Amino acid sequence: MDRPPDLPRRRFLHLAGTTVGLAATSACASAARSNGPGARGASGISGPGVPLTVDRTYKPTRFDPWIELDRAAWAHNVREAARLAGGRPILAVVKNNAYGLGDRAVGPMLAGMSQVGGLAAVRVEEALAMREEGVTKPIVVMAEGSEDEIEEMVRHDVLPSVWLDDAPGRLRNVSRRLGRPVPVQLFIDTGMNREGMPYTRARSWIEELVQSQHVDVNGTYTMFTHDLDFDREQHARFEELLGWARGKNLPLGTLHAAPTYELFHLPEAHYDMVRPGNALFGNPPGEEAREMADLRPVFSLKTRVVRVEHLEPGDSAGFNRTFMPDRATWVALLPIGRTDGYPSQANGTCEVLINGRVYPVAGGVNSAHTILDIGPDKTVEVGDVATLIGPDHPAVLPHTVAERTELGFLRIIQSMNPRLPRRVV
Repeated sequence: MDRPPDLPRRRFLHLAGTTVGLAATSACASAARSNGPGARGASGISGPGVPLTVDRTYKPTRFDPWIELDRAAWAHNVREAARLAGGRPILAVVKNNAYGLGDRAVGPMLAGMSQVGGLAAVRVEEALAMREEGVTKPIVVMAEGSEDEIEEMVRHDVLPSVWLDDAPGRLRNVSRRLGRPVPVQLFIDTGMNREGMPYTRARSWIEELVQSQHVDVNGTYTMFTHDLDFDREQHARFEELLGWARGKNLPLGTLHAAPTYELFHLPEAHYDMVRPGNALFGNPPGEEAREMADLRPVFSLKTRVVRVEHLEPGDSAGFNRTFMPDRATWVALLPIGRTDGYPSQANGTCEVLINGRVYPVAGGVNSAHTILDIGPDKTVEVGDVATLIGPDHPAVLPHTVAERTELGFLRIIQSMNPRLPRRVV
């Protein structure tokens, strides 16, 4: 498949690379083609001898698991965040593949909301993926990049962050290659000591960048530790630096500092924009925050029942005879497991919603299968939709599953398999 000259390579790979045609460069694929359609390889598996199109979109006829994203719930959480921010625009954090829920689906959805002024990621690939999906609002990558990565970001209208001492020189090199100033965001470390230019030695560095003809300082930000007392100390340090810059007439662009925790608890740090992630995903920072904003679950993890069988006492289900009923019962098999994002710890602790009723996970959660105890009556059928995580019943709420498995909300959503189709509803 030849790439049209006007189609960017990355977009081409996204479209054509969803075929297994890339694998056709391997010796095995070449051999299979040379034997013609229907030929058998060493594995004995027959194939058509042509690239197989992989469609990762949701299909209602499929049994494979999928993730549903509730647009109305996302919009509600965005409005709640904007309310807490006093109407300031939101820089929506969709880092780490949108915390596991899929940046190609979540990014465009959030970007379409009026309260969202831009998106933030931590990987170049995340930002470019959202550009490929049609996002036109500003995207900030909250990470340092090499000269090549910075150049690629600028070519795709993505804002890189800088904090290393040699940033002025690297930006100068990129600017000369591009023939224009490089727009950047300055990341200031006010005490977290993870990323950012340390505030104690940032002044001359800031001055050099702001005054450079090769740099356009688009914004400046910091990150808090979520220890409220120390947050206030960090805020004072940031304010001192901002006051110095104002005194020197050094424009620092859009200021932002408040992720979800400080959105709720440190309003003096809201600045020009707020930068929540967790809040938009329905994850409040503690019990007190639950009283401050009505945040809703935004996703469901679903699949369909693929087998229903009757067990008698003495029968068993699962590896190592995990489930051994002491009475006659029905069991249902779901084609979903820990590699899809449903944790092994759900066995014996969690329930699954089918047709308005919940059933316990009893026969184990394996790599790709989960077994449920249906009870004495056959109340489910093959093809019924099963919700393992979602907003439709208290037993399957994301936070319920997180608590029962003792994994935490972020561990749950960050484990979602990126191959699962995402369906926006």
